[in-house]
Amino acid sequence: MFPPVPLASSEHGRAQQHEIAARHSAAATDFFVCAAILALGAFQFYFHLRASDFPFEDVAYFEQAKSLLRDGSYGFNSIPERVQPPGLPVFLAVVCKIVGCGYGVLLSSMTVFLTLGFLVWYQIIRREEGRGIAAATCLLLSSSITVFSLVTHQICPAIPYFFTSALALWAVLKLDAPQSRSRKYLLSVLLALFVASSILIQTAAMALVGALLASLAFSFLCDRRVASYRFKVFLPAILLGILTQIVWMHRGSNPPDWPLPGYPGSYLSQLKLKVGNYPELGFASTSDLLFRVETNVRQHTSTLTQMLTRHWVNPSFSNLLMAIPLVLTVLGIAGSLWSGENILAWYFLGFELVYVMWPWQMESRFLLPSTPLACLFIYRGARNIAVWSQQYPRRIAVCCLVLSLPLGVVASLNAWGAGPSLSSGLQWRVSAAVWFAVTALAAWVTRYDRVPAWLAKVPDRAIFQKRVSVGSLSFNFMQLGAAALAVLLVVRAISRDLPLGRMNLAFGEAGLEHVPDIVAARWIRSHTDPNVVVAARHVPLVYHHSQRRVIWFAPVVRPHVMFEGLRRLGVRYVIVVARDDSYYQPSDEVCFDIVERAYPNAFRMAAQLDQARIYELSPAPAPGKP
Repeated sequence: MFPPVPLASSEHGRAQQHEIAARHSAAATDFFVCAAILALGAFQFYFHLRASDFPFEDVAYFEQAKSLLRDGSYGFNSIPERVQPPGLPVFLAVVCKIVGCGYGVLLSSMTVFLTLGFLVWYQIIRREEGRGIAAATCLLLSSSITVFSLVTHQICPAIPYFFTSALALWAVLKLDAPQSRSRKYLLSVLLALFVASSILIQTAAMALVGALLASLAFSFLCDRRVASYRFKVFLPAILLGILTQIVWMHRGSNPPDWPLPGYPGSYLSQLKLKVGNYPELGFASTSDLLFRVETNVRQHTSTLTQMLTRHWVNPSFSNLLMAIPLVLTVLGIAGSLWSGENILAWYFLGFELVYVMWPWQMESRFLLPSTPLACLFIYRGARNIAVWSQQYPRRIAVCCLVLSLPLGVVASLNAWGAGPSLSSGLQWRVSAAVWFAVTALAAWVTRYDRVPAWLAKVPDRAIFQKRVSVGSLSFNFMQLGAAALAVLLVVRAISRDLPLGRMNLAFGEAGLEHVPDIVAARWIRSHTDPNVVVAARHVPLVYHHSQRRVIWFAPVVRPHVMFEGLRRLGVRYVIVVARDDSYYQPSDEVCFDIVERAYPNAFRMAAQLDQARIYELSPAPAPGKP
């Protein structure tokens, strides 16, 4: 007979088994999530835009890389670059040296950066809030058609910055945890390098330095011992980051060719504009700044919500899909700052401040580096609401009442104005119904100072307590539902990515022939002297394909300023394109028509190439002649 096993020993053994099972489940989750991120990266890598040459303005970074390789100078088109820092061109130059300078090679490198960035962000969010929210965030974002379109079409600093800024924040969080002395010093050095690299890629990385300084300041107010430790490990990154920015800013701004404010001046000079894309509107007033902030917040929120839900989102604050993410993000940031988990919050606030004040047309690339943190704070905001509604039901109900009632009224008015069309007013109708339901519930809780019993008992129902095992993974009902929804959204996103991917594969040489700036530039290259000067709206693209010196055809509507500038700069040919959507306003068509009407005998049409027209500017008369 075997002796009986002691009860304590048996319980210890079961505890060990549960611990081992939990570790296996966690390892399996990490493996599957990382494999999924890599699979999505491979999907993006394969379906990148196929073109024999650069079809977009991002060719500027390639030309800058070529200049670095050729003679060590940073710039192109005979102009040194002093606004955009050199981090991305340096990386492209390294890729050119090692792998080659083909367009496909350089574009594919963006996918590598993006995939590595999501792997790092998974580690960061997993450390902060667990594997579930980390997996959902990274997989939903990386499969989004917005991200897919960006990474398969553009070479831009936001993508490598997405990776290097994640590395910097990872190092910060590691340093905030107990470390051995040697590991602490290593992480401190790495943090300094990651911060400096990020600043050299994108100037908005100064938000990293700002976050480190803010966390230090608040640590001194709360815990001097923590502040002393952070001062020692963060100081190298702070000093190197500031030094890097000072050295870069010491180069000054690019010399302007036209009497226009903003571009190509410094970022600070651009912030003063009313509209960056329309510089002749002049400088912004206080009301313009407030309107800009409101517009950019709406655009950021709607873009993020569309990335997560895969649906177009009406950019109205009365829309449920706009108001809820925005409110939850604010509550998540406030809760993080209040609880002392503040470094990520300070960085997010600093980075977003740069772009809510940005006067240029908003693009998804501006939002990309902060999207994982936005998802993190949305989750924290929802968790905070759940906790606070149990602790302070009446206070939360009053706040909800103050928000939901006016939003419901506005949504109802918008739905009424949208008419009987189901598609145009559906989001407003659903929003109005939900806001009024929240109003009724909040009024009830305000009166009785408690959550209704039927609602409070919902989490205790048996169905929510039951766990389901899938292989080595174990889920409760809510987790399983959330995981199923995330998988459904990812699969739906990939099904939307596939048609765009097939279009990318079919782009080829025919795609280049449909870009009017490229068609015009190739005509210039084959029909003109190599020393002529050309004026065009898209300078990098025309320079690359024409190999001629190119002057920016600025959005100037004053005919005498435009004409005198063309003469002064020695322009011989002007490229005018009929665009469906002009990035700069007024369009080049409008600007040229104005100057041509004022000086009708100075221009001769040299070529009509579908959407593009090429005009030759007659030489200036010799002194003393009419």
